[in-house]
Amino acid sequence: MHPIHHTEAIVIRSEPSGEANKRVWLLTDTFGLIVAVVQGVRKPEAKLKSHVTDYGVIAADLIKGKHTWRLVSATVRDAVINHDYSRNPLVRAYVRTIAFLERFLVGEGAQPELYAHVRTVGAMIGGQYDPRAVDALSLWKMLAILGYIAIDDADEELFTLPFEQAIMLVDDMRIKKLIQSATDAITSSHL
Repeated sequence: MHPIHHTEAIVIRSEPSGEANKRVWLLTDTFGLIVAVVQGVRKPEAKLKSHVTDYGVIAADLIKGKHTWRLVSATVRDAVINHDYSRNPLVRAYVRTIAFLERFLVGEGAQPELYAHVRTVGAMIGGQYDPRAVDALSLWKMLAILGYIAIDDADEELFTLPFEQAIMLVDDMRIKKLIQSATDAITSSHL
């Protein structure tokens, strides 16, 4: 018998699988990025149908099988994207962070710092922040956490401060510097 693992997870994306199943990409603090199968979730009467939505945060019960993970139950913790995607630039910044995350994060492994960072960015959606600053700092910090960017002394404060405080230090000049640093990291990694 396989043990059930209880963890919080962000639903990165999902896609149909088979007749009624769905494959979901989950970012967890405990296991990192995993792909799990949710059986029967596309049936009209499925209990998990509304619980497993892209970009939402769930309390997940997972079973690791021989070759795949299975999501056996979930409870919505935070439906981060309640806002109109096209009208809220902070939502676009959050979704962009998640898209880059899937591109640069490889395989399973505990990622508590990265998970906390993505949760913090998602929590900023309802606030009054400069979306360009959130976008630039979020991507830069994610790449720094993953080791794609070396942090110099000038940027140490941005990396170590809580995101809500660091965002207040980001002006137009710093946005350009963060974007250039992220672009250089992406170019040099060939990803």
